[in-house]
This record gives sequence, C-alpha cells and structure tokens, in this order.
Amino acid sequence: MKQKPFLLIVAVLIGVIIYAYYAPKESPERAATLTPKQYIELVEQKKQERKAQAAEAAKLEQAETQRQ
Repeated sequence: MKQKPFLLIVAVLIGVIIYAYYAPKESPERAATLTPKQYIELVEQKKQERKAQAAEAAKLEQAETQRQ
C-alpha cells in the first residue's frame, strides 16, 4: 500500500519530463510577457500584416472582377 503513491508520483514526474521535452521551444507572444516597447512593436507588426493581407485580398478580388 505504501508503494502506490510513490509509483503514482514517479509516473507523474515522468509525464511532466516528457511534456517539457516535447513542448514548443518558443512561447506564444502575450502582452503579459512583453515590455511596453515590445508590445507596441508587436501591435504595429500585426497591423502591417493585416494591411498586407487586406491589400492582397483586394488585389485578388479585383483580378476576379476583371476576368468576368
């Protein structure tokens, strides 16, 4: 009976080690982990990406209308 909790703890520790080994190397960018300057840069970068995607979508839509 005294060995059951020990085996459970060992199994949990092995699971945690395996998870930590296969976990992604880069953590996702969150506002809580960034400095204010980094956060502002991240917001500006995402804004530029959205503008580029919108321009690409508009270009594709214009090409579709010209084909018809």
